[in-house]
Amino acid sequence: MTKRPIVFFDLDGTLLTSEKKVAESSVKAIEKLIENNGIPVLATGRPVFETKELQAETGIQSAVLMNGQFIVHEGEVIYRNRINPVELKKLEEYTEQRGVTICYHTAERIYTTNDKSELLKKDCEYCDREIPVVDDDIYMNKPVYQVEVFIEEGEEAYQEKFPELNFVRNSPYNCDVFPKGISKATGIKEFLEAAGFSKENTYAFGDGLNDLEMFQFVKTSVAMENSVEEIKEAATYITKSHDDDGIAEGLKMCGLIE
Repeated sequence: MTKRPIVFFDLDGTLLTSEKKVAESSVKAIEKLIENNGIPVLATGRPVFETKELQAETGIQSAVLMNGQFIVHEGEVIYRNRINPVELKKLEEYTEQRGVTICYHTAERIYTTNDKSELLKKDCEYCDREIPVVDDDIYMNKPVYQVEVFIEEGEEAYQEKFPELNFVRNSPYNCDVFPKGISKATGIKEFLEAAGFSKENTYAFGDGLNDLEMFQFVKTSVAMENSVEEIKEAATYITKSHDDDGIAEGLKMCGLIE
């Protein structure tokens, strides 16, 4: 079992700047990390197809995607966990009764129940993604690994109604939804076991609440200056913001690059 340093990077608010780009300092820092025998891995709520260009740009070949639901190691899918279509049907019926829009994440693309939703439009602008196509029952035809529910508040009521699912705030406009017991941390655990890596030398960079369990799992955690307070409190180190060379600075704090 290898003990090479493995570094997990969240995307939005962490590896990506406010302009949804990877800073040049981050690209160079990751290159140095790889030169130093480190292994960079994405750990994000985003789906597979949204990370391919970024992986090519940074040289990152492995990823824990959709909050641990879909895992890729050196370009090969090593784990995937489909959400039960029966539960998705219940969720769709519940949200439809309340006029709430949802999106379904498959391995290939994102689908929505309502492409006119203002919250959906705001979130797509926030995430720098196109408005998804409409397909109300895609979950009956293709595996769905993650759902987005477009609400600005009140996720506690959804969590109570659907105890077998996790509802985690991802942006001001929506929550990520995936099976209970699944998180970036469980995805990282699956990744380490499947790839034959040790937990002993693991690091994580993040900024949001869906990074909390990941921070608690790895040996060393680094919060961006722009992180929510809960993440800062849980972190081993606090680096500069995602807009101020925070990735490079954080890797230096950890002694992974000079």
